[in-house]
Formats: sequence, structure tokens, C-alpha cells
Amino acid sequence: MERVENHLRSWQIEINPQADQLPDVDGVAQLMRDFIKALGNLMGDLSSTDAASHMAEAQKNIIAAQRRCAAHQPLRPSVTLQRTLTDSLTLVAMLWPTYSQALTAPTLHEAQEFGKKGQQLIDEVEADRNAYETLVETTKAYEDFSIRDFLERALAAAAVSHPGLSLLELGSTGRQKATRVTGVETDEAHGAQYLLLSTVASVHLDPVRFNTVLADSAKFCIAAPNLESIADEEGALAELSKITRMLHEALTSYEGILARESDSDTLLRRIIKFYGEIYEDVGGQLFAWYNLLANIKQQPYLKLIQQNDATKLARNLVECPTTQSFLEDPGAHLRNAAQHGSSFALTGESVAFRLRTHQEQWTRAQVVDAVFSLLESLSAMSWSLSNALAQRGKPVPLSAQDAAYMRLTPFRLVTLWIKDHGIALVSASETEDSWRFIIEKNSDDLFVLALTLAGGAPENITQIGLRSEALNTDLLVPAAAVDLFSRWPGEGATPQEHLLAVLELRSHCWRGQGVILTKENVRHGVACLGLLLIQGDRSKIPFLRRIQRMAKDHGWSPEAAVAAECISLWRKPDVQKERSVVSNLSNWLNANPAPEMPQARSIIVSRRP
Repeated sequence: MERVENHLRSWQIEINPQADQLPDVDGVAQLMRDFIKALGNLMGDLSSTDAASHMAEAQKNIIAAQRRCAAHQPLRPSVTLQRTLTDSLTLVAMLWPTYSQALTAPTLHEAQEFGKKGQQLIDEVEADRNAYETLVETTKAYEDFSIRDFLERALAAAAVSHPGLSLLELGSTGRQKATRVTGVETDEAHGAQYLLLSTVASVHLDPVRFNTVLADSAKFCIAAPNLESIADEEGALAELSKITRMLHEALTSYEGILARESDSDTLLRRIIKFYGEIYEDVGGQLFAWYNLLANIKQQPYLKLIQQNDATKLARNLVECPTTQSFLEDPGAHLRNAAQHGSSFALTGESVAFRLRTHQEQWTRAQVVDAVFSLLESLSAMSWSLSNALAQRGKPVPLSAQDAAYMRLTPFRLVTLWIKDHGIALVSASETEDSWRFIIEKNSDDLFVLALTLAGGAPENITQIGLRSEALNTDLLVPAAAVDLFSRWPGEGATPQEHLLAVLELRSHCWRGQGVILTKENVRHGVACLGLLLIQGDRSKIPFLRRIQRMAKDHGWSPEAAVAAECISLWRKPDVQKERSVVSNLSNWLNANPAPEMPQARSIIVSRRP
């Protein structure tokens, strides 16, 4: 052990953060493998000079990598990578001190305890590595520009970072997480937004700062006493509603350049232009709202944005103690550089800003970091304001035109939801008042899916059709059936309530020339409820009356008569008659299976009578 320590004490290393590359996760894994191999050789022969030298060399490489990582300024989009590497290398660097104590421990028990601690360190490094591998896969999904739709890529990334989570569960799970992070009540729509934003933040931003700004700004917005009065001002919500589309336009344009441009100077100039675009078009509106909420400014909203540029409003927020943490800096030099191409120059890895009132030199990496920092702040601040307004009953509107442009229409979300259920869509079409979906011929029953879609469709959609490409006979579900389904008995309902609900649902649904309710369905219902009534359960009388009426409506007089006779026997008991009726009911119950929920692979649901 002494020889190893002597090697380490005599060793010196110089770190150059600009020249030295940040190690990657695979590099950390290799360092750990080299350490374990060297440790095994040393344990095999503690007197070996070569083994001691190799052990010292393995530990030196670990410490050198740890110092290189610590010397690098954490910059977006590599903040999460650097944190993961720093944590992993800190653990790996602790392996030698731990195992050296195991090798020199005075007793076998103590040696085993130190060995266990060493293994725990290795397990923690592996866990960090696995978590980062998930992040890498998330990044690949989000950066797959062959998928042009931003929402699809974000959902694909969320599917990697949150495996097994369905589209419907994004809202409820996101709501729980957002509420826990912010301490502020959140609805499911903003919960889903949070989950997607936090996924993007884990890939490209500083997720720790993102959550901090989100929590601070969320509490600030919901506590602002003037929130509702500002929302009621002319143009305040309308202007705020524009920023979602403007951000989408800017991102779409920027990603298009990323997909086709390879020249690094051109890319950096476009990044700076992108910064100026979102600073003015998105930041300006948002900064104005926050100036008013913090009482930095008291003038009407429209007048405020007309008389103050985005830089002034941002500087106000940075200088205000209540809001200073929301932005890392006012960003005036980058914003001005975006407007005046001659105000910055690119030389190698350096970017020189030559503004009239500001002279500064950055690296390219620092410019990229500043752009992502602004996106980080705007995403958190926008979410917090939108959430607070929704909680106060003043939701930010999204026009049908903007929703269509961003492909965030109800029809678009429904198609994603259908695919999320594992159903392969052959085609999907939309008219002013209907949705039509053609699915693969081997798809499962679509009845519940169709009625679920009907329950959440916009008011203008009066008809929804799901059809297997191999089937032509539709199950027709009228508005009355949709209404029944919307009031379906809950988990605490009795079996008899569920039975009656199924019977009534079947009585409203048509296939071909008639309803799918059968005489056998009614006989099972009469038998089941009639026997319970005869046994003394008076609560079944209303249910039997409804089945009796159902039988009459469909022309099944004998079944209606038996239901009436069961009710009569309860009122005027007759042992002889009862014996005969019970025998008849028992035969019906045995001969007629319980009715099932309607099933269909081709269905049309009408939402209007």
C-alpha cells in the first residue's frame, strides 16, 4: 500500500480547461474497469512493484479525469452530462481509499465491511451510468429531426424518460410532479406540459435551475394580487397568447437550419439571430407581464409594451429582488448583436461583441449556453404564468388558427392518443363536424375507445367513426348511448347496476336493421333481478320495472309479463305461484348468459340526437 501512496504523492498534473476534453460516460466506465483490473492484480500479489505501479496509474487517471471535469465551466447543453460525470468520478475516486483500507484492515470482518463499501460505490456509479444512458436515448429521440413535428419528438423523448407512461397518464403524472416541485396547484394540461418541458430541460438545459426558476416564478405568479386585474386589461391575454406560436415559429425555423446547415460560423450567427427573435417576440410580452405583477410598472399593459423595449423590461426584472433570479442576465449584448450583424465578430472559438456601450469576448460555447439559458427562463416563466392564470379562471386562449399551425388541434391530439393505445391507423380524416379513422383489420374491439373519444371531442364534432379496413358493418351508437356511457356506474356500484347499464346501452345501439339487445339478454336480466326480489331484496323493484319497460318497447311481451309477475309476488305472496316462477327464472338464468358490453370493430358514434 505504501508503494502505491508514494507513487500518488509524487505525481503532479496540470489541467487546462480549454485544451482538455471533458471525459464521457464510457470513459468513466473504462477508468473503473482499469481500476478493478489493477486492484485484482495487486490483491493477487501485494509485494509486486508492477502491480503497485499499475494501481497508482489507474488512480492517477481517475483523479486527472475528476480534476478536468471540475475545471470545466458547466455550460448548456452539457450541464447534465457534466453533473453526471462529476458525481461518477467523485465516487470512482473514492474506490482506492476504500479498498486500500480493506487491504490493510486488522481483521477479516473489517476488511469485508470496507469491501462492501467499495462495492456500493461501484453500484452507484453503474446506476449513474444507466441513468445517463437513458438521458442519451432521450436526447436521440428529441433530436431526431427526421420527425419534423416538435410535439411528436417531445412525446418520443418522454416515452424514453418515462417508460410505460401512456399519453393520458402524462397529465396526471405531470400534475403530481409539477405540484411537488412548485408547491402550487396544477391542472392536468399544465402537468403534461411540465413533463414535456422537464424532459427537454434534462436534455439541453440546466434541469436544476429550470426547476428552481419554475418553482420561484410559479409561487410568485399565483400569489400576485393583481394577476386577475392585469388579465382583464385590454390586450393582455391576447398578446400573451401569441408567444406560444411565436416560439414555435422560431424553433421550427431554427431546427430547419440545424437539419441542413453544417458550417459552424453560419450556425452560430443563426443561433444569435434566434436569440434575438425569441428575446423580442416571446420575452418582451412575458417580461411586461412580470413587470406589472411585481409592481415595477403600473401603466396599462398595451402602453407598457409600446413604450418599453424588451431589454429595459428584462433589466427591471434582474434589478428587482423579487424577480432577479428569473433571468441570469438582461442579455442586452446578445439581443443587440442579433439586430446588428456588424456588432459581433467570430474568430476561431471566440466571439467578440463590439457594441457602442459594451465590449466583451466570449467563447462559442458561452454564446450557446446563453441562448439555452434564455430558453430555460422563458419556458419556466411562461409555464408559471399560464398555470396561475388557469388556476384563477383566466386561461390563456389559443386560437383555432394557431392550434392548427402548431398541430395542436383536438383531432391531432386524438390521433396521437389512438396510436398511444397501440392501434395502427391506416388513415384519419376530419371535417367541420366529424372525425373518421380507418384502422388495421386485426385491431381489437373499439367500442369503449370510440365512446371515450366522443366524451372528450369538441362541441362541433357531432359524429365519430372508427372502422376496421376489413369490415363494413357499422355498430351505430346514438347520442342517448353516449349519454348513458358518460354516466356509467362507478367501481362501488352493485353488479345489478352494471347489468342494467349494459342492457340499456345495448338497447340503444344498432347494427344492421335492429338493436343489439336480444330477448336472451332481457331474460337473463329478468331472471337475475326477479330471483333477488323474490328472496326479499326490495331494492330490485326499480331495476325490474326498467327491464319490464325495455321488454315492452321491443315487443317481448312474455318477458315483460314475467317481470311484472315477480313484482306482484313480492306485494301479494303466493307460495304455489312463487314455486313455479322461481323454477322458470332459474331455467332462464341457466339458459341465457349474462349480456356483455357491446363490441365492434367498426363503429359510428353520434353526439347529437
